[in-house]
Amino acid sequence: MANITTTTAANFIPEIWSDGVKNYLERKLVFEQLVDSSYSELVKGRGDTFHIPKLTESSDAAKSAGSAVSFSADTHGESQLTVDQHRYVAKLIEDIAAVQANPGLLEKEVSTMGYALAKTMDAFIESKIEAASTNGAQLAGDNVITAAELREGMKILMENDVPTEECNLVVSPALYTALLGIDDFVDASKYGDGAPAATGNIGRLYGMPVFTSTVMGASGTTNTEVGYIVHPSAVNFARQLEPRVQSDYSVEDLGTKVVSDVLYGAVTTFEGRIYEFRNP
Repeated sequence: MANITTTTAANFIPEIWSDGVKNYLERKLVFEQLVDSSYSELVKGRGDTFHIPKLTESSDAAKSAGSAVSFSADTHGESQLTVDQHRYVAKLIEDIAAVQANPGLLEKEVSTMGYALAKTMDAFIESKIEAASTNGAQLAGDNVITAAELREGMKILMENDVPTEECNLVVSPALYTALLGIDDFVDASKYGDGAPAATGNIGRLYGMPVFTSTVMGASGTTNTEVGYIVHPSAVNFARQLEPRVQSDYSVEDLGTKVVSDVLYGAVTTFEGRIYEFRNP
């Protein structure tokens, strides 16, 4: 077996770390699953601003015998998605040969980098959801939610023609414990279909998948968002640069400098397709 030199180590790290960072990031992302991320493939290798059609509702007309069909002009608007979030994590790994010989240590280093990128990315998407929310209500108690409050949120969205069967419910860890007291909540461990649950998926309630995320309001924080009912079309998100890893050996530090970065952006598309729950 060839020895790991400073040159081979610098070349070797990006190969084995890139997949590890990306895989760990994917396992920790929650909010990206709740929005429309279909533009990620379209934005790769292109500019930093993208025009997303904002379709308006069409209407039909009565057709009588002998009359011509009347065509209406296309009045669709657009949303501009700007890819302006360039985030990175950088580490200095000393004694690279020892790290390579210890798979457990390597996995921990990779996981901390992936988790840091994922948490910031999720927080960014959550901020867009918060800004887009025009419907919502304060909870009756701090981190306490009732079945009636959830049904009221669903009713408001349905009255706005939002298909709740396509929505997701995401809550803070503190609010999750309150959901356990609602009889209609079905814990993910009791699905019984053998299918793996999505990241952060903790159950199902009134037909909606339920997720939890730590980037939401802390327990006891006044007037902060602790839950959302979200339709994916409310926010568009795009990753232009997948997590990549680059490295360079530093003689001065007797170690390898490793950096992982990612580039992404998001835009609010339909403000009325979110319902938020806030602490009093």
